Amino acid sequence: MSSEKLWKKRAMVYGGGTAAAVLLVVGILVVAAMLSDRYYVRWDLSRGQSQSLTPGTRALLGEVDKPLTMTVFYPEGSVERQNAKEQLQKYLYHSRQITVNFVDPDRQPEKAKEAGFRFAGNVLIEYDGRRQMAERLDEEAVVNTLRRLLKPQQKKVYFLTGQGERDINDAKAPGLQVARKALENEGYEVHPLNLLTQAEVPQDATVVIVAAPQKPLVPQELSALKNYLGRRGKLLVMLEPFNDGGLQDFLAGYGIGLDDGMVLDLSQVALGLGVEMPLVFKYGPHRITRDFNLATVFPRARPLILKREAKETPLLPLAISMPSSWEKLGKEWMRGGKFNYDEQRDRKGPFTLAALAEIKVTAPPAGEKKEQKADAAPKPAETKPDEAKAYLAVYGSADFAANPYFNLFGNGDMFLNTVNFLAAEEKQIIIRKDEQKAETFILKTSQAWILFLISLIFIPLALATGGIYAYRRRRGLR
Repeated sequence: MSSEKLWKKRAMVYGGGTAAAVLLVVGILVVAAMLSDRYYVRWDLSRGQSQSLTPGTRALLGEVDKPLTMTVFYPEGSVERQNAKEQLQKYLYHSRQITVNFVDPDRQPEKAKEAGFRFAGNVLIEYDGRRQMAERLDEEAVVNTLRRLLKPQQKKVYFLTGQGERDINDAKAPGLQVARKALENEGYEVHPLNLLTQAEVPQDATVVIVAAPQKPLVPQELSALKNYLGRRGKLLVMLEPFNDGGLQDFLAGYGIGLDDGMVLDLSQVALGLGVEMPLVFKYGPHRITRDFNLATVFPRARPLILKREAKETPLLPLAISMPSSWEKLGKEWMRGGKFNYDEQRDRKGPFTLAALAEIKVTAPPAGEKKEQKADAAPKPAETKPDEAKAYLAVYGSADFAANPYFNLFGNGDMFLNTVNFLAAEEKQIIIRKDEQKAETFILKTSQAWILFLISLIFIPLALATGGIYAYRRRRGLR
């Protein structure tokens, strides 16, 4: 065979192999693109998962079981529109029920007007025949709108008023405005409740919260709260030291005793916290605190004395102070600032700072009694009273949920998890993360040099070496 024919044969073989390799690579890329469009994985390697949706949002998206449409209003070609696409990818990743559309309000003014468009960045969310506009594209606004669509009948949380309780609209240090907004973001309606002007707790109350009354509750209020628990109510009481708000005998009836002391600890002083702000790392085995790996701080807390012999009302500690804590009785030590532990007068910890009482209710709540015909003989199962449970959660610190401390450590999560359990919204019992913030990626000098050498020296050099080797090898085969 002549050298010319041999060369043509080799060229044909190499050309065919190259063409086959190109077709194979193209086929692999096409299949990979099709699979990635349907199945794709997203990794968030940022610190604190700052570029991902919060656990609460992911839990809410898990409840979307019907098609949901999000229509975003931004001018075409704007930078905000491209950013919005990247933001919405987070929602699409967690739910295949979601469809995203974009509308240019300048080019489609009639469609924008029909949707109730007001300004760029509005997001119209449509679900199950209902629709509502989110004012902004940020996660909080979208989630609040989505929650209202998923749960059109919001459960109601009432805060007791009338005896100097913490104010849910007060933005200052002792107030509970932050807690109120957090509850509203969880999907609850929050209202004040004055039992001095009405005889009983409203029938639509899901949870009632008593936050550190400054004056003793009168018998009318205590009776209304007791009757509320008697109809399977859910009550959360937050106290402060040296003032029980007239609740001492009320709580004793459910096996929770109080004394006239305050819990102190020095362990957290290195963190910049005062001695009167004991940290908690130990929690009781309950759904509220399951997998709860966060510290909580209980400023100005009083210990709860649980009566173990109260078998009719099982009691469970939810938060327990550290063994290094101790209790100071009375207020005399505060005048001279003598807070050090006194073996003769003080009690050594740990102490229960939050507890849950499970109350068995034998009478059916109002409106659940079944009518029975007069001539029908009652069956044994029908004569037996219904058995259900009411819950009483007690916290030895009202500052625990106050504005300055709500977002400190895991305080807000603990408070919201307690309310969600009482409200039978266990899907919302999670550990939430802080508001997402953009992070600057800063390389160390050594890391910058490694990146420079790999990307600009080693990789180009390796490619050039491989190309030269392949060229010389082919030249040698001719």
